[in-house]
Amino acid sequence: MSGRRRVAVTGTSGRVGRAVAGRLAGCHEVIELPRAAWDFADPATVDRISELDFDLLVHPAALTSLELCEDDPDLARRVNAEAPSRLAELCRVRGAGMLHFSTDYVLDGSRPGLLDESAPVGPVSVYGRTKLDGERGVLAQGGCVLRVAWVFGPERPAFPDQVVAKALAGDPISAVADKTSVPCFSTDLAGWVEDLIDRGLPHEVLHACNGGEPVSWLGMAEVVLDEMRARGVLDELPAILPQQLDEVPFFRAPRPRHTAMSPARLAGRIGRAPRPWPEALRAHVGHLLESRLCR
Repeated sequence: MSGRRRVAVTGTSGRVGRAVAGRLAGCHEVIELPRAAWDFADPATVDRISELDFDLLVHPAALTSLELCEDDPDLARRVNAEAPSRLAELCRVRGAGMLHFSTDYVLDGSRPGLLDESAPVGPVSVYGRTKLDGERGVLAQGGCVLRVAWVFGPERPAFPDQVVAKALAGDPISAVADKTSVPCFSTDLAGWVEDLIDRGLPHEVLHACNGGEPVSWLGMAEVVLDEMRARGVLDELPAILPQQLDEVPFFRAPRPRHTAMSPARLAGRIGRAPRPWPEALRAHVGHLLESRLCR
């Protein structure tokens, strides 16, 4: 559905919400709903949103800390399951579209390789279970669900930024080697959202990530360091210490090991294949280094 529309975007103080709001502002009227003013831990927030005038609701806001979800499952349920379900019902009643963001952590993590949308779900954490319930609530009301994974981008630091900072500081780098997924560049993600809106939101789940083969955090770190060397920033590549997922001391909540998603269905819906994650990651590292040099 082409044409200028009024689009409400939640979580615009976060990485995905900020990227999407910035991208859509060029072609739509965007209503930004940052967490400071629109906190979905408060059930009344949904009632307040019902008073807004919009044609489409884009909902990336969520409680994403796995540890916090384990510590406070009631809070996780309010934010990740109940709020999106109620928002989807609101959108259906008023005839507005809804695009909801979910996560690869709804998958059970037992199957290596690229997984399509028919892969069995079986979340192993409170975070994953509440996000899956949110998916189901949105789909039941006719909404569209995008599952994303390992999102990085210019909006706020993520794992690749940490690798760059440690390499420049000469600090040791540790990265998990036995957990795999496919990363998602927020700049590309915002473009896919724009395409989906223009073409008409489908009523289904879509795996929204860049193209390419599954990779571990260790593999991502190696690409980051290789790009830094290629740009003449590092004379020698620092050593990376492989870690096992079970060895990370601050990971108290369980995490699925293999959640690499195939974006083939997304490619069909937007009419183009997402670029490979190494290409997107190298572009991000280049922009990050250029911004540091300009300071």
